[in-house]
Amino acid sequence: MLHAEVVVDLPSAEARRSMGPIEWVRSLFGAEFDLRSGKEELTIGALSLVEGILKACQKSGITNAISFLVDKRVVYLDPHDVDDDVRLILEACERTGILERKFKEMHLVLSHRQAGVHVLIDIQIANQVMLGNAEMRAALSGRIEGLRVRPGETARQYADRIRALAKSEEEMEGARHAFEAVADGFADALRTSIVGTKVSVGRADIRLIQPEAPQVARFRKLGFGEHVEEPTYRGLPTYQRAGAYADPFYYHYYDPYYDFTNWILIDAMLHSPYGYAHHVHVVDPRGTELYTADAAPIGAGWGSNAVSFDDSGNVVVDPSIADAHSGGGLFDAFDVGGSSASSSDSDWGSSSDYGDSDAGSSSSCSSGSSCGSSCSSGSSCGSSCGGGSN
Repeated sequence: MLHAEVVVDLPSAEARRSMGPIEWVRSLFGAEFDLRSGKEELTIGALSLVEGILKACQKSGITNAISFLVDKRVVYLDPHDVDDDVRLILEACERTGILERKFKEMHLVLSHRQAGVHVLIDIQIANQVMLGNAEMRAALSGRIEGLRVRPGETARQYADRIRALAKSEEEMEGARHAFEAVADGFADALRTSIVGTKVSVGRADIRLIQPEAPQVARFRKLGFGEHVEEPTYRGLPTYQRAGAYADPFYYHYYDPYYDFTNWILIDAMLHSPYGYAHHVHVVDPRGTELYTADAAPIGAGWGSNAVSFDDSGNVVVDPSIADAHSGGGLFDAFDVGGSSASSSDSDWGSSSDYGDSDAGSSSSCSSGSSCGSSCSSGSSCGSSCGGGSN
């Protein structure tokens, strides 16, 4: 829902390419060649870089880690949201020696909560990029905690509560400013923690996905009342999402209700635009922007008959909207699934899906053992996943 990006140009220098066989032979006879590669490579060591990033996290109050991968090797994994575990990443790196050798890419995912906003920070670092490109990008995605379905709520009660929240400019704008403060604070901390960096921060805005027929059809499967599902962390996504669903939350935090939440918010704003609506960008599942909420075209949205509620407060989807098929069509890649999805969905896998994993081959962990995709106890999942049994 809330989106921002921090772009970091790390210390680097242009890399030289290797000579080809013919060039090498000709060089023996005095020929000279331009060996500039058109690419730049990091000049900061991997360990120093990770130390700088983790120092920036602690400076900005971001202390919860979800996962850390180096060249698709799982160094650390915490799918159970154990608090204050960022420091364990460096311990795992030092124990495994993963940062003593040259890397191609790193991937660090962090979680943070501030002022009622849950933020996921997805950091990707490349050792080598084309000249002029940044080596590090942090995608920040936030969701307002009050938008989660509460246990015992009917669909109608939830929709009424979310419509009331949407009317509160103080609450919605307050959440956006809190999210923006996280992005700015993290960027500032990076500037002071890693010498020689250039850091820029994109504007924080609100992005809502306008569901299409396959997503709306899945509203029929959502459980409410006594059947409300809690969101679930996913440490290791196994396939690439497309369009608007290529987002840290859809990768790492499964919430079966979020398409329904998007539908309620968009419907509320279309019927009564609010003062902050110019910050709200409505996109389709492919990620194409359709309109801002304060300038919606006539006929935008689904209309009042597509989704309604019966006397018991249950969701009723217009019968003309056919159930979504599961045949691998276009929208299956976009859809986050209905209430039938679980932690064992094929979207997500164990560390073994990542090849030679430093997390070992186990798909579960107990106290003192290596960590895979799921753990038998919350506390043991906060341990590092780098070196097998201690």
